[in-house]
Amino acid sequence: MKKLFLLAAVLFSIPVFSQSADERIGTLINQSDWFGLEENYPILKDSMQVDFLKLMSEIMIDYNFNRPDKAISGIRKLLTNHQNEIGGSNVLGMTILACQIDGLRGNYASAAQNAQNIIDQLKAQNAEKEAYEGLEQVFSFYSKLSSIPAPSITRPDCDVSVPIEIEKVKLPTSVEPKGWRGTTILIPVTINGKTYRFIFDTGAGTSFMSERFAKEVGVRMLNDSLTINSTLPGAMNGQMGTVENMQIGSMIFHYPLITVAPPNALDSVMRVDAILGMDFINLFDELRIYPKEKKIVFPVSSTPLPTSGRNMILTDRALKIKAEANNGERLKLHFDTGCSTAGLYYRYYEGHKSELDASGKREHITGGGFNIVVTKEILRLPSFRIKVGKVPVELKNLAVDTTNGDFQTSDDAGIIGMDMVNQFDCVTINLKEMFLSLNNILAFLIRFYEIIKRFDGKCINYIRLTSPQKSGFSQQVGYLIAMSPS
Repeated sequence: MKKLFLLAAVLFSIPVFSQSADERIGTLINQSDWFGLEENYPILKDSMQVDFLKLMSEIMIDYNFNRPDKAISGIRKLLTNHQNEIGGSNVLGMTILACQIDGLRGNYASAAQNAQNIIDQLKAQNAEKEAYEGLEQVFSFYSKLSSIPAPSITRPDCDVSVPIEIEKVKLPTSVEPKGWRGTTILIPVTINGKTYRFIFDTGAGTSFMSERFAKEVGVRMLNDSLTINSTLPGAMNGQMGTVENMQIGSMIFHYPLITVAPPNALDSVMRVDAILGMDFINLFDELRIYPKEKKIVFPVSSTPLPTSGRNMILTDRALKIKAEANNGERLKLHFDTGCSTAGLYYRYYEGHKSELDASGKREHITGGGFNIVVTKEILRLPSFRIKVGKVPVELKNLAVDTTNGDFQTSDDAGIIGMDMVNQFDCVTINLKEMFLSLNNILAFLIRFYEIIKRFDGKCINYIRLTSPQKSGFSQQVGYLIAMSPS
């Protein structure tokens, strides 16, 4: 599902420099190419001439790769030492970003207070209202949350396994002729001693409840009105609320941030009462989804960063993964476990129109998201192959949007969720090192091959280990580890 709320966007305007390293990094920032920035900055930074651009690069890497404390520290340093160099628009953008990061960490009161302090300073300088409108949105939102603690988890000091259901999504036959469209993950959540089924949704910025359900479980409302999806079609007023505790397995989720919405257009297609979103998921270093064994494991220790590197970013609580098309083209895909079927956006179609038209079949489908249901023309591809961290993924009967809609505001190539998850024994979401790992026998053999390729013929050890990400095909696996002599 789409993010349930949006805060003010942060815009950057970076001047172009004659030095090639600075120019390349400035271009990556202006293009919001955070994967490219993370890959290229360590290589180019020693050749860069402009100190503030180095610092801005580090800030944006830290922010997008889920290191909020370092991002905040970098912003403070940037604003202390380089205000004149970066210009007023970037000063304001970084100020808003700092407040947003603070708020996303649950520091609601300080986010609101810092926003108000800057607003007061700008008003004292007779600044135009548009200069601080973004900060007013930040202040308005977080000031209403300042009475509650930050979301937190109480958990045992051991791996926690929670049973899940993988359920087909049932739609009216007027929407889906076969009645079914993909699957979703349902996870048990206990509130006030009663257990309910929540959608486990990496695409939801916060947890979510319908107005009816929120009344049933006694949600405490924190504001009178909140505009949900304010920049997108289907925007409507809702509320923000919380409950003191929710139990998931042997864990207690304290003070979740819950978006509460009245009846809306989506109800005519599929009624959604409860979603467990990124306010919960982002409290963990790592979680592992086992769709075939029907469980999610929250390990006490996380998996080290694989040799393939980071392939996931977190921007305003939206997870995006780096993938590779068959032709080697890099794709940025919104990773959304609330998405029952994958799709490619119009942006991708526009750049690949000829080849897609030649291989796909046109049809009309009904779909949408929060408070919006539309019927539109799509192109149906029989198969679309990608790689995620060198692991092949085949997406069958993929829908490609051929209409330039108003609600695709990002530069993502598309969206992917349960179509991919269901293909693997284990899907690891690591929010500490920011990578998505796909595991089954094929993925294991691919990694094994990569190890063998690095073997230098001088020394090899055979180590028998219990896999931290055990897949259904084996509880014990033998790893061949190539060891270089010291």
